Amino acid sequence: MWRWLLLAVAVVASAEQFDYLLLNEGILRERLQLAHRKNDERYRRLKDLFEKSGCKGDAYHEQHVSRSRQPNMICDVAGTGESPRKIIIGAHFDAIGGDGVIDNWSGAVMLPALADFMQRKPRRHPFEFVGFAAEELGLLGSRTFVKSIPKGERQGIAAVIILDSLGLTPTKCWPNGSSKELVTAAARVADALRLDFGGVNVDGVGTTDSEPFKDAHIPVLTLHSVTQETWKVINGDRDVWKAVSWKDYYDTHRLVSALLVYLDKTLP
Repeated sequence: MWRWLLLAVAVVASAEQFDYLLLNEGILRERLQLAHRKNDERYRRLKDLFEKSGCKGDAYHEQHVSRSRQPNMICDVAGTGESPRKIIIGAHFDAIGGDGVIDNWSGAVMLPALADFMQRKPRRHPFEFVGFAAEELGLLGSRTFVKSIPKGERQGIAAVIILDSLGLTPTKCWPNGSSKELVTAAARVADALRLDFGGVNVDGVGTTDSEPFKDAHIPVLTLHSVTQETWKVINGDRDVWKAVSWKDYYDTHRLVSALLVYLDKTLP
């Protein structure tokens, strides 16, 4: 079984073709099925996946989160460009309903695969892959993370991509919870890949880890898959494996994998 699939895409706006990798469908499916009801076990399983993806030693560290039994998990991938600016990809790993497959093992389990892929070639910008703790307790992990960034360093962050509740429908963004420029970039990549991509706001019914970044005026893109029809899956007994639309989930993996390379090549 091939572990990785090498693909190429040409995005008109970038005027060039670039390569990106996808994790084998069978492997990603097995990882998504590792979702567990207990947050302590979710933390252990995600940490193991990070380690297997090369996130260990100096490349990996944890951050204490007050009022949480689990820490934030952070994997760093170095950048080699002349004027590097950090790109952060984050997803919370805690859950409070069902098996928490959609919300949010679906986002968290992509992080190690993306980190593994981005380590395989030199990148212009440094990347940081963050598993946020205690989102369901009030965005505690992401608030801790943003608070730890000195204000003078925040302008050095080129983009933050938050993955939350994927695989119910084709990829959506939260327009009101995202920066316009990053929404435009994601739409360009989706169009190049011929993937369905739209916007659905969740204001008034929920929030996610993008909020602290937006409040700190850091460019952010929030990706999800929730619609009015599928909202009831979140934080309830229906959040189990059978709720996953596999094609939509794997298409999101395709989009995010290509988007990271596109942002690395095009962001100043």
